[in-house]
Amino acid sequence: MPEGQNTTPKPLLHIPPSARKIHGEIVGILRGLLDADHPGCDNGEFRRSYERAMALYDDYQRESVAASGDSLACREGCWICCCHYPEDVYSFEAELIASHVKKLPAETRSRIEESCEAAVYRFERLKNILREKLSLDEYQSLLEGSDPDEILLNSYYRLRNRCPFLDQTDRCVIYRIRPLTCRAYINLGDPSVCPPEMINETDTVTYILDLDDEANELLDTLHFRYEKYPRDTALCSLVLKYLSADE
Repeated sequence: MPEGQNTTPKPLLHIPPSARKIHGEIVGILRGLLDADHPGCDNGEFRRSYERAMALYDDYQRESVAASGDSLACREGCWICCCHYPEDVYSFEAELIASHVKKLPAETRSRIEESCEAAVYRFERLKNILREKLSLDEYQSLLEGSDPDEILLNSYYRLRNRCPFLDQTDRCVIYRIRPLTCRAYINLGDPSVCPPEMINETDTVTYILDLDDEANELLDTLHFRYEKYPRDTALCSLVLKYLSADE
């Protein structure tokens, strides 16, 4: 097990009635998207509905955190934790993001594409290095009770590679349509513990606030309905594929 890795499970946040009501609205929107059976997700109606669902998710998050007695430190413009390699993005999220990037100025789009390509290269290189290391007897102890994928993602995070979707002022250019996996990763009041070197500290107050099983099943169904690149759920590689699809 990596030295200092935090294995203490965090208690679940209490979800108050007000947040559960919001969650019900989110589920209703997701069911509506499935029932509408849009031929593709890159259209105005689908995009507006999903943006509405994510705006409600932000409300759901705020209500849940406030009811717990904690405070939400995350806000637009804060990028301290934006060194992750998002590996669990829904297909339609990546397509909507790619559609947005296509409308950006050519220079901005080019920079994003180059940064995504660099991120994919760094991630795959790190994956190969860790695979080789972890196959050696001297590193087998690292795998005891640990997930190799988590080791990989945590190792990438600690390299401090900036997210390709941050602009020169460190603001997210896709903030309004950022993936759920980015939204769900939150800090409960103390941004000083967000830097990559703090990821394995036992007193870290970061938290992943997920939706419930019903909503996640609906999201999974939407994912597979609009999936064009099976077995790829990584943000950078998926967006690159969608961006190059029309070329």
